[in-house]
Amino acid sequence: MSRIDITQAVKTYPGEVTALHGIDLTIEDGEFVVLVGPSGCGKSTLLRMIAGLETISAGEIRIGDRVVNQMEPAERDIAMVFQNYALYPHMTVRQNLSYGLKNRRVPKAEIDRKIAETAAILQIEDYLDRRPRALSGGQRQRVAMGRAIVRDPAAFLFDEPLSNLDAKLRLHMRGEIKQLHKRLGTTSVYVTHDQLEAMTLADRLVVLNAGRIEQVGRPLDLYRKPASTFVAGFLGAPAMNLFPGDLSGGVLRLEELTLARAVALPDGMVTAGIRPEALRLAPAPDGAFRLNYVEELGGSRIVQGHVGAQAMIAQIDLEQPLAERMSLQVDPAELHFFDAASGQRIADPAVKAPGSVQRQTETA
Repeated sequence: MSRIDITQAVKTYPGEVTALHGIDLTIEDGEFVVLVGPSGCGKSTLLRMIAGLETISAGEIRIGDRVVNQMEPAERDIAMVFQNYALYPHMTVRQNLSYGLKNRRVPKAEIDRKIAETAAILQIEDYLDRRPRALSGGQRQRVAMGRAIVRDPAAFLFDEPLSNLDAKLRLHMRGEIKQLHKRLGTTSVYVTHDQLEAMTLADRLVVLNAGRIEQVGRPLDLYRKPASTFVAGFLGAPAMNLFPGDLSGGVLRLEELTLARAVALPDGMVTAGIRPEALRLAPAPDGAFRLNYVEELGGSRIVQGHVGAQAMIAQIDLEQPLAERMSLQVDPAELHFFDAASGQRIADPAVKAPGSVQRQTETA
């Protein structure tokens, strides 16, 4: 195992197209870190730079005590698991697992031992004499992970390894990867665009946006205290409701709504955020929330509607009664505030007292 240190890493392509802008990140020995963000944010580029599959334009990458900027991938003591499995189709599972070890001239007895141990860990003992075409997608991904495990590398790198699997199998494989990391304890860097996958797997999340790190931290910390409107809108399914609001005298006003006795913040325009599960709805003939449609999820409901011109989503219990017009209630402690210009989180204000969201025409 090894610590990975990335210092002011830059990646610039021909034509002065910069994919990464001065990335600083430390991945501790034995840690499972997930790089997450939308397509084009630079997460796969950063992973490939760690692997040596992309050159670094500026900055430094260390794996353990070695600067690896100029090292070939084979010299970096890492193992990579790809989205498309990257198995040799003409070889059996056993041959795929042993190929890299044979190239390193590992003794046959040691190869056999490593293959037996790895096959037992991944429960692929019955597939060792099959070729990849005779395996399911989940079995192929296990073999791809097995080929990485037998090398006993300093670090595992995962490049969206579950994106080709169906939803049920992805859920199962997420659990297997988490258990595998607990068992092996190897430093791991995992790339995904799936925020649910990122939240469930990571010791720490690294949220990237347009080649820059937006926030780093434990998954629940990022969910509960997003550093920017980008993180707030990216993490969560459904995403956080974000809307422009006017703070005056500690009262938040937004569209047709007023939140009385809200927070101790300076007057001015802000971007306010509220998680869908924190909204409380109740049928009301003159309620500000106008229901558009409902999505039934089995254990809960997603309710989408409008307050004035502002779209708003709530996640509610199945027992919650619905109507075309509804009132809203919000615990002020559940509100998030961001700078209206920069989108950066405003330091958590002290909540003065509980309040409820009402129409502006009503008494606060």
